[in-house]
Amino acid sequence: MPKIKELLNKVDEYKICLTNKNAEKISPNFEKGISLYNKWKEKDLQLMKLREKVNKCSDEFNKTKDKSLIEESKKIKDEMELIVGNTKELSEELQKIELTLPNWILEDIPIGCGYDCEKPIKYVGVPKVGNQYKEQFEKMYSGIEYEKIDYKPFHHYELVGKYIDQEKAGDVALSRFYYEFDEVVILDLAISMYAVEFFKNKGYKDKIMITPYMLKKEVEERITYFEAFEDTIFEIEKDNLLLIPSSEHSIVAYYADKIFEDEELPLRVMAWSPCFRREAGSHGIDTRGIFRVRQFHKVELHTILKKDEDLKELEKMREDVQEFLTSLGLPNRSVIVPSGDMDKRALKQIDIETWMPGQGKYVETHSIATLGTWVSEKLMMRYRVSEKKELVRNLYATAAAVQRLICAISENHYDAKTNSIKIPGVLRKYTMGIEEIKLDK
Repeated sequence: MPKIKELLNKVDEYKICLTNKNAEKISPNFEKGISLYNKWKEKDLQLMKLREKVNKCSDEFNKTKDKSLIEESKKIKDEMELIVGNTKELSEELQKIELTLPNWILEDIPIGCGYDCEKPIKYVGVPKVGNQYKEQFEKMYSGIEYEKIDYKPFHHYELVGKYIDQEKAGDVALSRFYYEFDEVVILDLAISMYAVEFFKNKGYKDKIMITPYMLKKEVEERITYFEAFEDTIFEIEKDNLLLIPSSEHSIVAYYADKIFEDEELPLRVMAWSPCFRREAGSHGIDTRGIFRVRQFHKVELHTILKKDEDLKELEKMREDVQEFLTSLGLPNRSVIVPSGDMDKRALKQIDIETWMPGQGKYVETHSIATLGTWVSEKLMMRYRVSEKKELVRNLYATAAAVQRLICAISENHYDAKTNSIKIPGVLRKYTMGIEEIKLDK
């Protein structure tokens, strides 16, 4: 986590980082933090000099027994008490500013924003491309193998729309909530169970959780980059609680103030939870169907480990997630997220994008990131190293954003001959005999 004290000799360098992370609006806060730190340092220096005066009075009194020195010492201590209160206020204000400071970025991160700045890592599977998207595909993904299909691929809402009611959900809750029905409900549960089984077998089993669906605001503020999330999070003001936008937050909250022993790390955790996000469907993006909604189910992965182990773990998570998608028959690709689109807490972020035939492009369904010490410093998550304590490193990865995978399965496993969606074979042990979702003729 960037600290103002440590940034004093890197001011220009950190301002470049803010620009690259599309966080220039934080610059005034950063400048204010520098000013506050300098004021705190001045007050701290004053305290040091006053302590010296008190010590001098004490030494003189021991020699002379002059009682006026006692009164002088008392006045100095009263002055010190006022300064201590002032430095405490400055320190608390400084800490609040540091909570808004984005993390640094690693050297291999592409600089910029948007789709064109993403840096592809690996393509897996052969996407089905409709004739209307052929030219677009060859331009966007030059040299990547694909299968041309002779039928018009459908958007997931055109396929499973009858199994979803967003209008009624909007009446009883808010827009972008939904009711799911029948076979889609079974598919929802099957994806969750299969994801838990798959990733448990991949080693994310040191702790399997269902976490609280809410966190206290003061807890969430230590975990989230709140500048980015405050317009997204649902708040229950009466109880000072926030609905979680991801179980990643409630996972790390569980380990706040924890000191790990050497043999406890790495710790690989998996959690299932609903997630709640207020901003869903903004700006006309994905406004039909359940790809971008205010409530969704998610299986989350989280790894806590030692210094210098996070980049290797990041690669393991990427490989595991891409293998998971491949097991569902979903073509996908991994990309390094450019600096301006990254989680502001992340040192490096990788997105996994799943092929969506109805849109003719790969669409982000999974995010993976190393946060370095950004969260562990705020939550005091440490491990023992001989006689010292070192901050742990935190990584998160989406294992399965369930509603998004329902969309991807619907579009990729549509069978035009039978007008049905075939359930991937690996899910059928959880679908109670359902092997396809039949659609209207």
